[in-house]
Amino acid sequence: MADTGVPGLVGKRIGITRARNQLRGAMQAVVEFGGIPIALPAIEIQTLPVGTLRQAREAVRSSTWVVLSSVNAVRAIALWPEFKGCQPEQSPRFAVMGPVTGRELHNSLGIEPASICHPDRRLASQLCLAPTETATVLHSTAGPGPALSQLGANGDRVRAFPVYRTCCADGLRVALARFGSPLDAVTFTSGSCVRCFALGVSDQPGSHSLLQNTLVACMGATSREAATAAGLRVDVYVEGMSFHRLLEGLVLRFRKGSPEPSDREVP
Repeated sequence: MADTGVPGLVGKRIGITRARNQLRGAMQAVVEFGGIPIALPAIEIQTLPVGTLRQAREAVRSSTWVVLSSVNAVRAIALWPEFKGCQPEQSPRFAVMGPVTGRELHNSLGIEPASICHPDRRLASQLCLAPTETATVLHSTAGPGPALSQLGANGDRVRAFPVYRTCCADGLRVALARFGSPLDAVTFTSGSCVRCFALGVSDQPGSHSLLQNTLVACMGATSREAATAAGLRVDVYVEGMSFHRLLEGLVLRFRKGSPEPSDREVP
């Protein structure tokens, strides 16, 4: 997108639906674009107790590959005793869904991913296991997601285990009640954020006026599918996991004028 020298979201109220401890970076990005970030803590991430994950930990130790579905999966295994002070040569090879997950793996464990996979494409087409290789997929209790399905469909030795859960946060209703005026746009970065936001809004008095003329921006196929299932119009959609690209998409959409059904991907 061409740089006009003027932040593209000046004065726009941009709702950010994430876990409370994951809001900071996204809010700063909105400020950089000239917008007004509105924190909407829609979800809470709960790591499953290490003591309940014996099978998952054993599978990781014996696998050739470990596939991490998200930043939250990285943060979950960072609590495991066997990964404290772990060196890359002592661990399996890691495949991560998206560069953000890769950075978290580096920052949390000091391990560089051996493969960075596109989160909106089937992992089976990106990570081809040799006949003697095995993989352990770590994901949320909601399931491994469409990108991770069919990884073992061709006889590959693949096991999948949940290591964290996503719950709807009570703070969303409080934030909506406190804010109480229409948003110019609301951003979604996961299917869980969409579902919890839709639930929170449905319980909110005056929710119709709150979302009137509000653009819906979705990052990743899972978010878009969840938004469509919740009956939301998707105005901006970007593949991958770049929040800056999502904001660039909003800039382009606002320049077009009033909201209309579009479901367009940013070029």
